Amino acid sequence: MRYEPDRCLLRQILYRQKKTQRWLAEKVCMPETQISDYINNRTTMGYSTAVNIARALEVNPESLYDWILVNSKLGE
Repeated sequence: MRYEPDRCLLRQILYRQKKTQRWLAEKVCMPETQISDYINNRTTMGYSTAVNIARALEVNPESLYDWILVNSKLGE
């Protein structure tokens, strides 16, 4: 049993915290277009990026995504 990230929740987190994509991009030294790509699910962030973004937003890295259970057999 394993989990994979599904939908990025950055848009909702930023909205709740009344912060902008620009603010986040500046905070984590990343292009705003990259933040937009995550928000619009065009790309999935790697672990270190997720940790940096989560720390900037003071949330757990796992809370940046909805997660789906992927059933797989050993060896697949």
